Amino acid sequence: MKKGITAVATNEQRRQEAKRKLEQRLQTQQQAARRRQIIVISISTVLTLAAVAAVGTVVGIKINNNRYKTCDYTATPAEQNPFGKALTIAPTLTPDKRGQAQQAVDEFNKGKAAQRTSPLPSKRELKKGTVTARLATSQGDFEITLDRSSAACNVAAITSLIRNKYYDNTTCHRMTGGTPEAKLTVLQCGDPTGTGGGAPGWSSPDEFPTGLKIVPQTQQEAASGQPNSVVYPRGTVAIANSYQPGQQGGPASGENSGSAQLFIVIKDSQLPPYYSVVGKVDATGLAAVDKVLAAGLTPRVQYATDQNGAITDVATTPGDGAPKLPLTFTKVSIA
Repeated sequence: MKKGITAVATNEQRRQEAKRKLEQRLQTQQQAARRRQIIVISISTVLTLAAVAAVGTVVGIKINNNRYKTCDYTATPAEQNPFGKALTIAPTLTPDKRGQAQQAVDEFNKGKAAQRTSPLPSKRELKKGTVTARLATSQGDFEITLDRSSAACNVAAITSLIRNKYYDNTTCHRMTGGTPEAKLTVLQCGDPTGTGGGAPGWSSPDEFPTGLKIVPQTQQEAASGQPNSVVYPRGTVAIANSYQPGQQGGPASGENSGSAQLFIVIKDSQLPPYYSVVGKVDATGLAAVDKVLAAGLTPRVQYATDQNGAITDVATTPGDGAPKLPLTFTKVSIA
């Protein structure tokens, strides 16, 4: 009987054990299923987040590209510094021209001592928006509204120069025009040397203007292959440069040569469309430059040199020279 009872108990135990194992197996399968579900959900979430991040990155890049412009400012090599070589007078220069030549030498040496530099601007600049420059001058205070949409890199360059006080205590060194027949009447400023040869140690990229009124050409001008001039309206502020287009398919020269020097258009002026427009002077500023124009100018001494930097000839050009009434920027700041 004990054997029979023992046998019955063993069978019951086996059934219980089988049931327990079945429950464990089902529980294990359920846990594995839940883990797989969690893993799938997690992977889906990661993929979704990654996709969102990727889209966000693309959108962000696109937004940044829409907001910013890359500007390639170029450091000026030392050998291109116009003050790197001494200016002298050639022995062959005739006595009647030596007085003007000496004046040119004196102005050159004075300018050489007044050279300034300024740090390179940032290469990543905003494309749109305006900046207000406030000028305290010897002819009253006025403002220039700088507009990035027309020349973002050059506006950024001017802004950087202002913040680094490059323009403080500088005098507008050149004025052109003033006669009724003159096609160009501007006041050029922004050179601490006062010679037209000064620069901050770097140059800005060309940003040629668009949308300016085109001046019709004569038959002779059209036949010569000259580019059409455009009208730079009164009050325009633009960047001076030495750009020259290639003739008859040849390479251009003076590319990306603008930097600190700017000019204020006193009367509507005709120029080739190669000068970056950075802004516009206010009514008070126009009154100031009108006053300077009315006072007249002293013709500028221009000279030619040999390869050693010795003056071989001099001349003056009517309607082009230093203003008799100085316009000095005592302080320039960003509003």
